[in-house]
Amino acid sequence: MTVSSFSEACDGNVVRLFVIRHGQTDYNIRQIMQGHKDIELNQTGFEQATLLGKRLVEDSLTFDSVASSDLIRCKQTVATALATSNQNLPVTYYYELRERCMGVIEGMQIDQAEKFAVEQGKKSFRDFGETPQEFIGRFATCFVSVAEQAAANNHKNVAIFTHGGSIRSLLSWLHYNTSSKIPNTSVTVIDYHKDTKQFEVKVVADDMHLTGGSGSMRFVGDSRVL
Repeated sequence: MTVSSFSEACDGNVVRLFVIRHGQTDYNIRQIMQGHKDIELNQTGFEQATLLGKRLVEDSLTFDSVASSDLIRCKQTVATALATSNQNLPVTYYYELRERCMGVIEGMQIDQAEKFAVEQGKKSFRDFGETPQEFIGRFATCFVSVAEQAAANNHKNVAIFTHGGSIRSLLSWLHYNTSSKIPNTSVTVIDYHKDTKQFEVKVVADDMHLTGGSGSMRFVGDSRVL
């Protein structure tokens, strides 16, 4: 689902959460499991974050607060997008907003991880690291806390920079079924209603800023890469 422009929350009862995936890394291209490995953006990743920042300017969208995973690929995406959009505000970094930890298979290509899982008697490479329940427990707790804190501070627009697998798990946790990929620097918009304390998914994986005069810069790689 895409939109032609991002819109600010206009209802005083709503906190609009802009959940953004980090820019591209070489591990994305090589289909290597990242997890908690602290991998920097590649050149395309920085360009994607710059395009995101330019779109924020075009849509006149400014944030009241920003939260982010504490991994470097998110930090670099945040810094680039905010600098490009001339937004100078503090960023709060959270360990809890990291991608799911994949344990011993971090640093392996997906095919290697699948082969290793079979050798270890596992059904899938997903059987390593944090369990899905452990992961969504820490991530969702932090996500809700960010929303509630924003509501308490009367913030309308909040950016949350995180990871592809995290966003997919979050959507599942919110009972939103989608087969959409989560491209690098794509924006998923979720409204938090203060009165009911309910979340409403408005937009999933919008990445229109990645197509411009120089051609497509869409995510290239396996959608399973975490």
